[in-house]
Order: sequence, then C-alpha cells, then structure tokens
Amino acid sequence: MTQSEVPLTPVRPTAATSTLGSLLVRRRSTRSFGPRPLSIAQVALMAWAAQGRTTEGHRSCPSAHALYPITLTVIAGNVDGLAAGAYRYDAERHVLIPVVGGDHRDRVASTTLADQGWLRHAAALLLLSGDMDAAMQHFADQPPQGRRGQRYVWLEAGHASQNIYLQATEAGLGAVLVAGFDDDQLLGLTPAVVPSGQHPLALLGIGHPADQEG
Repeated sequence: MTQSEVPLTPVRPTAATSTLGSLLVRRRSTRSFGPRPLSIAQVALMAWAAQGRTTEGHRSCPSAHALYPITLTVIAGNVDGLAAGAYRYDAERHVLIPVVGGDHRDRVASTTLADQGWLRHAAALLLLSGDMDAAMQHFADQPPQGRRGQRYVWLEAGHASQNIYLQATEAGLGAVLVAGFDDDQLLGLTPAVVPSGQHPLALLGIGHPADQEG
C-alpha cells in the first residue's frame, strides 16, 4: 500500500544569531576575501571548531571509536599576531606547532583545479588531512574488508568542515570548502605542508568577506 505524503511542521529559525537554525540559514561559501587580516584569536576559534577538545576524551566533531585520525594544518598568511607559515594544530593542548615558515597560500592554492585565482587571497587556509592507514587497520574487521576505515575518515572531515563553516558564520567571517585539488601535486609540495603519511582531504579558505570591507 502506497502511503500519502506526510506534511512536516515548518522550520522557522529564530532571529537570534547564536541559534543553530539561524547559523544554518546564513551559512554560505565565500569566494571573495578582503585584505583585512584575521586575528590569532579568530584562527584559534576556527581550529577549535574543527578539531578542538571539548571534554576529556572528546572533541568538537565525532570520530568513530574516538580514533581522531585527522590532522589540521593552519596555513597562515595574513593573521595579526601569527607569523606567516604552516602550523599543526595540537587539539589536546590547543596550540599551534610551527612546521615551516613563510607564506604558502599561493603554492597551496596553485594545486587546486579551479580555485587558484581567489583562494590565495584568503587570510588563512585550513588543511584537513587523514591517516588512512591507521583508520583502515583499526577497522580492518569491518566490511568491506580494508576499506571501512576510509569512510569514517571522510565522514569526520565532513563534520569538521561543517563546524568550521558554522563557527565562521557566527564570528562574521567567510569560509569556503575546496575539495577539488590535485592530490599528488599537493603532497609533492616542497617544503611539505601535508603531514607525512597522511592523505589530503579538504582545504578551507578563511577570511573577512570582501563585501564587509570599507
């Protein structure tokens, strides 16, 4: 027997800017960034939203078996109080660990398939990468054999990306997810920005939207 359509109660997010419903309505991808720098406090907020510790043994996004195989690399170029360079985010201690100095936004943006022209203007880039081997080994007993772990890593990257989007929206910043990049080219950058043994998953540009300048 075919069932009839079931009408749902209309969703009407409140006007309060801090509510989840309002953030979901206002969340958009920003592809035009202004020259105003981010503050180091804003970078800290984005890093925490992506992978930050919330309570003992837990972080801001879910991870299968609390494995947390994802690494966040902050590629800073226009951040007050933070020298240009690539940094690893240590979620447990909430600190940035320097990896390589210098502004690497341009060469990272050059590995993308269609976003080179504007992504380099984001004040900072957030690179999500994952330890696929560790995840596949941890979930080796789950079908499909040897591949289930990869799915969990990709799902976690999606959770982290959405967290960044929503946190940026609440903070009045612009964010955009770029998944179209040449994996081999990004992995082959010298000096390296992707952690050794990890696979690049997502690249997010963060900054002040150009339409807020002036």
